[in-house]
Amino acid sequence: MSRFPMPALTRRGFLASAAAGAAGVMLPLYQQPPANAAAMREVRLRAVPDRVRLVPEPFSKTTIWGYNGAVPGPEIRVRQRERLRVEVENGLAEETTVHWHGVRVPNAMDGVPHLTQTPIAVGERFVYEFDAVDAGTFWYHPHQRGFEQVGRGLYGPLIVEEPEPIRVDRDVTWVLGDWRLKKSGEISEDFGNRHDIHHNGRVGNTVTINGRVPDSFAVKKGERIRLRLINAANARIFSLDFAGHEPVVIALDGQPVTPHAPYGGRVVLGPAMRADLIIDMTGEPGSQSSIMDRFYEGLEFRLVDFVYADASLRERAPDWPVALPANPLPEPDLENASRNEVLFNGGMMGEMIAAEMGAKMGPGAPGAGWAT
Repeated sequence: MSRFPMPALTRRGFLASAAAGAAGVMLPLYQQPPANAAAMREVRLRAVPDRVRLVPEPFSKTTIWGYNGAVPGPEIRVRQRERLRVEVENGLAEETTVHWHGVRVPNAMDGVPHLTQTPIAVGERFVYEFDAVDAGTFWYHPHQRGFEQVGRGLYGPLIVEEPEPIRVDRDVTWVLGDWRLKKSGEISEDFGNRHDIHHNGRVGNTVTINGRVPDSFAVKKGERIRLRLINAANARIFSLDFAGHEPVVIALDGQPVTPHAPYGGRVVLGPAMRADLIIDMTGEPGSQSSIMDRFYEGLEFRLVDFVYADASLRERAPDWPVALPANPLPEPDLENASRNEVLFNGGMMGEMIAAEMGAKMGPGAPGAGWAT
């Protein structure tokens, strides 16, 4: 394993090994609500190259592709049952789309190139419009050459708030990014190389939270935080240890779950997954504790530190309810369900197996990318 040769990154022991990808699950089909149901929220996004600071000085800024020139793109927040209208302009030198990950949208709004829409041509615009039927933590990204466009920074959070959100002191979103950077701080151009294809994806050597390599996150004793985690990495899996804190999982992949402690005390996120946590800040004023990623044995690293202010917000954690209301998902019709066999293949021998089946692997292959 090689380490990125800059002080801030070396402290984190960033990985250069491969990891398994992850597939999502299909949600029930979108159901059109009454025509008078929703207020309108309008957003404009422009996919464009820009330069941002991913890593600390003295290293230079990094050339990325971002929505409105930022990584991640703007956090879009709407209330459940509001209507969202997003005008997307393509400022790249290639086609693109926007997919709304985990959101139940009309088929024409799903952002799958050549299937649900014609890709957005260079310099052209496309308008996505749909109702936010489910409350939860979602995200948006391209499905056009996503292995590279997402890897260069085209992604952002979409937060759909409950009509009456649960009570917390802060509602915080962390988008976890994974970058393969060269010594110069620029992105390595080896997207879609044979090694990554044969090893289930691209694992980088630099991890960011909301587009920056972080040192600390300021908190206060007695504070309750709703932490929304989004894994925007192509292949990296996270297993987060919150160092003496006891996170409570209240939602996974945008859908409420019975509040529970994560298995083994660690929050595990595969690529494209999301988790909503309730974390009570129980440390003493003036203290700090490190959040560690422990997924890869022997390659653990410090993600960020909780740094406590000198003054407490309150002496003990509040006892406010944390359970989320259910989303309007219909119960599955098990009596009329059909059984289907889906074969996933990949890994070091995946191409040979695919060839035996008359299929192919790699960018552009049928089914390449995340399942949503």
